[in-house]
Amino acid sequence: MAYVDITQVTYDSAKNEAVITGTDLDSVLLDDWNQEFPEQAEITFRFDLSGKGPRIYLYKLLKSVVKEKCNSMEEMLLALNGKITNISNNFILQDEG
Repeated sequence: MAYVDITQVTYDSAKNEAVITGTDLDSVLLDDWNQEFPEQAEITFRFDLSGKGPRIYLYKLLKSVVKEKCNSMEEMLLALNGKITNISNNFILQDEG
């Protein structure tokens, strides 16, 4: 599990995916607090929403973190900006190449 301060959320309905980017607080909190945030502190998670498992995981994450009134799952997803939560390492987007 990665402890993340979420800075950006995107939803692409054409690709049926959600991407969550944030600061990996585990790496930041273990470093010297007098230093600037290291570049490797940014972490990105990708959810392929065409699969049932990722949809269920993301739904449970949204229900536990987002407390604002939202009319759709997309609104809930976009409301994650600025929130801090744990996200499974299984969804970390690995660099391609």
